[in-house]
Amino acid sequence: MAIVKMKKLTLLAMNADKESIFDALVKTKAVELKRSADIDACTSPNVSAERETVLERIARVENSIGYVSEQTEKFNAANKRVKSVQPVKLPKNGFSRSLTEVGYDYFLSFGANAARIEQSLDNVSKLREQLSDIASALTQKETETARLNLVKNLPHPTTWYRDTESSTVQLMQCNASEIENAKELAARFEAVDLEVVDTVGSVVLVVVVAHKSQTEFWNNVASLGLIKCGVVCDILPQAAIEDLQRQILGLKEQRKTVLNQLVSYASEIAEWKIYVDYLSLCEKKLSAEGDLQKTDSTFVLEAYYPAEDEVKVKSAVENISDCAILAFDEIGEDEYAPTLIKNNKITKQFEFVTNMYTPPAYHEIDPNPVMSVFYFVIFGLMVADIGYGALLVLAGLFAFFAIKQTSGLKTMLQLFGICGVSAMIVGALFGSCFSYQLYEGVIPNPANYPMVMMLLSLLIGIVHICAGIACNMAVKIKRKQALAAWLADFPWIIVFVGFVLAIFNSALDMAAYEPYNALKLPPIVGQVGLYCCLGALALALLFAGLGTKGFLGKVMKSFGSAYGIINYFSDIMSYIRVFGLMLSSALMGTVINQLGEMVWTGGGIGYVMAIVLLVFAHIFNLVMGILGIYIHNGRLQYVEFFGKFYTGDGHLFVPFGSDTKYTLVTEKPSRVGKQRG
Repeated sequence: MAIVKMKKLTLLAMNADKESIFDALVKTKAVELKRSADIDACTSPNVSAERETVLERIARVENSIGYVSEQTEKFNAANKRVKSVQPVKLPKNGFSRSLTEVGYDYFLSFGANAARIEQSLDNVSKLREQLSDIASALTQKETETARLNLVKNLPHPTTWYRDTESSTVQLMQCNASEIENAKELAARFEAVDLEVVDTVGSVVLVVVVAHKSQTEFWNNVASLGLIKCGVVCDILPQAAIEDLQRQILGLKEQRKTVLNQLVSYASEIAEWKIYVDYLSLCEKKLSAEGDLQKTDSTFVLEAYYPAEDEVKVKSAVENISDCAILAFDEIGEDEYAPTLIKNNKITKQFEFVTNMYTPPAYHEIDPNPVMSVFYFVIFGLMVADIGYGALLVLAGLFAFFAIKQTSGLKTMLQLFGICGVSAMIVGALFGSCFSYQLYEGVIPNPANYPMVMMLLSLLIGIVHICAGIACNMAVKIKRKQALAAWLADFPWIIVFVGFVLAIFNSALDMAAYEPYNALKLPPIVGQVGLYCCLGALALALLFAGLGTKGFLGKVMKSFGSAYGIINYFSDIMSYIRVFGLMLSSALMGTVINQLGEMVWTGGGIGYVMAIVLLVFAHIFNLVMGILGIYIHNGRLQYVEFFGKFYTGDGHLFVPFGSDTKYTLVTEKPSRVGKQRG
């Protein structure tokens, strides 16, 4: 259970074998490529243009996947109630297997399908353009129809209304609220006639005939909002509208035909997704090629690999070429290498927590074996309920058996399932099941004896911080700084142990829980603990500057260490959040139970309602509690524990070609590979 030892591979081979060697390294799942060091008489190829082309192709495929999926969903929604139209199924992976599993041979040779897929993508692009043109034409025709609706009842074309030699004839419009004022204005002039033709909504269409001498009338119409109708139609408006409606129907039929052709490509989306990952691998190969050192006929490749996979890597390359020369080198103490962590199946789930913060650097110690224990214990203390813990265990078992592929959801649910065991254990110590007190537990009800749980939380914090200090000692010993570890760090552990012994009896008095009085220590133990605490503190301050250059530097380091006492106190107080989260969840559960009892007394339907209320309310309380527990438990690890020794900033080992988006490439040939390979 540690960080896996890595080594560095240097490979010299013929350019003709480059592509085959890349594929062989992908199959090993054991190599992460790196930029090769500069070599005399060699050059690094410029592949930026080729990479840009591949990235554009990837973007095009992704865009087509999204567009066809969107149009298919719209098509299904529009035809949901049309019995004659069958819904188009979008290829989707199940909850159990979110990625499409394909075999290596099928995946690496997927380029054979490229021409056919690119033709399909061209067709989709053309259909998309047609739909866009149809949409523009429809908008134009519908807008024109809406404009003509104002004059649809005219008995003549709008151009029929034109001036004569002696009169001005205008087709005009105004708001319906102003039409009476307009009539009154026209009535005041003998040589003006205003006739209402039609009313469309709030707009009134009128014909005004006025003698050309009636200029005063025209000077007043603007104040009433009477304006010239802007619709121009050379034929009868109703005929023009009918013609437009026929064109609109034709466009809609055309759109329907094009859309049917477009959604027919939904069945190819699964293959397009594999194509995306294949193109991504091609882009990675080009990127790797840009990191190579090359001559006219050879290339030099460098990579990292786990030392335990050396035989596998060597065999993979030698099976491709007899002309390849391989060199395997150790990683220097100050040399960078990616981090690969191997832990048992339980501890592995807790790596998720560490990686959310930052993965360990290659030369660091793996914090997960120690961190996982404290995360497990603190999680249990925060939940502290048999029933809630059992639900979490069931969620973890569901993820283990139902979700076949590794994913973030599966890892998190399994993590909660493991921690659910801790919650059940601590819940048994409290005697609590779904916030019901089943029996008087080893730990009393925190609602009645809050100081007991608070002091227990602080004690867990002290142990956790001491573990962090011990890990810091391990780091220093690994770096051959054993003297500083034993003289500057170990005394702090004695300080905390001595402090706990010194105040142990007083803490029990503060807890005021009579059964715990039997745990009281002889007074001499407290006195010895106090002396050990003070002596170790003096030793820690004295040797705090060990390894620091110069007398002044040592003195300043000692003063800084003295100030660190405040930081330690602050860190310990942070563990009160363990008590706070546990108490809040327990009290919320108690309130839920009281509400359930109130509903239960109603009898009949009240029994059913009470059961429904209890089930959903407790699940809600658990989910909301888990969100806070996950965050605050992580914070205690990141700040109070990792802050004592952990640097992080590592880069997780990612085998070449393994970071696919839609597919899971496996050794075993898949159904997809058999069908199309």
